Amino acid sequence: MIEGGSNQESHHPSPRQEGARNANLLLALQPKGSCWYCDQPVDNVRRFCSSSCRDDYLEEEAEFGNEQ
Repeated sequence: MIEGGSNQESHHPSPRQEGARNANLLLALQPKGSCWYCDQPVDNVRRFCSSSCRDDYLEEEAEFGNEQ
């Protein structure tokens, strides 16, 4: 057994930190007339066509956007 080994999943942000990160990420996206996740047309105010697309986008950003 290896003690003291690093575990990539050992640091989990608190819900408050994650909420702030998500809010900043969403605010950084400029409305473009289509959903940022599935490219379905939306009005010029919305960033996503549905909450499920928004959630899927945030999930992918959390999974793949933090690669270093």
